Amino acid sequence: MAYPGHRIGPNGETYNPTLKAPKEINLEQDCMVLNTAMKGAGTDEDAVIDILGHRTLKQRLAIRDHYKATFGEDLIDKLTGELTGNFEDLVQMLLKESATTKAKALYKAMAGAGTKESVIIEILCTASNKEIRDIKRAYVEDPSRTLESDIKDDLGGDFERLAVALLQGVREELSEEQMEKLKRQGIQGILNKQLVSKDVEDLYKAGEGRLGTDEGTFIRILSTRNVWHLQAVTKLYEQKTKKSLMEAIESETSGTFESALKFTLLTCLNRIEAYATLIKEAMDGLGTADSTLMRIIATRCEVRADLVDLGNICQLFEAREQQSLEQRIREETSGDYRKLLLALLGSRWQE
Repeated sequence: MAYPGHRIGPNGETYNPTLKAPKEINLEQDCMVLNTAMKGAGTDEDAVIDILGHRTLKQRLAIRDHYKATFGEDLIDKLTGELTGNFEDLVQMLLKESATTKAKALYKAMAGAGTKESVIIEILCTASNKEIRDIKRAYVEDPSRTLESDIKDDLGGDFERLAVALLQGVREELSEEQMEKLKRQGIQGILNKQLVSKDVEDLYKAGEGRLGTDEGTFIRILSTRNVWHLQAVTKLYEQKTKKSLMEAIESETSGTFESALKFTLLTCLNRIEAYATLIKEAMDGLGTADSTLMRIIATRCEVRADLVDLGNICQLFEAREQQSLEQRIREETSGDYRKLLLALLGSRWQE
């Protein structure tokens, strides 16, 4: 069962998808359309977009299975031979479980010389307990390795400690009964005020209230407490110290650990803002971090488990940037890749 807390925002708002997909599909017809699109010279990319850009993951996986049963070929392999570039990558992503996509990204981030810490932060610092479990199961590129062992081999110091803590997937989650209480009474109805006060005191003593920093206390609290508890901790911390918890982290930590800790906290306080920030950063500066952009859009565009908030991300992006995400994507991307991204956003993609 999906954890309901990830379908409801910290202020009780419901998260919304962007994907426009029919409730029922004709598997045979969809497979025939895709097969016809790949026949002869060239490929009918619009036909591919019209199908894959308007189907849920469950429907897309069923199409992949039915295609193999009908034509004796894996749909991903067939499309890979027909498509190129970012369009090919996004199509492949849409035909795999999101955990597989994220596990593959983590594997690549730690493969070879150097480590792409930004990918690790993007995926691990934003993940729910269920996502963590699914990603760990999907991390099977090399049977002799695990995600945790690779994290320990590639990272170091406090960033490694935080990543390993997040990988345990033990953040507190509310029961159905507590969620109902939250809806009726608001955040005060579910808070353990004594624990909130203790966490504020512990965080202060671990950072601003001492010489040096006890990073372990920050890791423990930020990787295990539920999002509403951390919202209350942040508010009380600022009331008592006249400084925000985010500012305290900035002054007490540094480097990649600081970035990861801040992003973990931001995700807990406002997950929509965290993803809007990731999307903005992916398109800022020279070039576009296409892997990040397509990962977020592909995995958060539909009502599926706890991945259902792209509609809200679009709203916040537009409010902050004074430009819609659709318009920004039209400016930053091109061709069939742009069309498929727009389809997943529920936008007019054939223009």
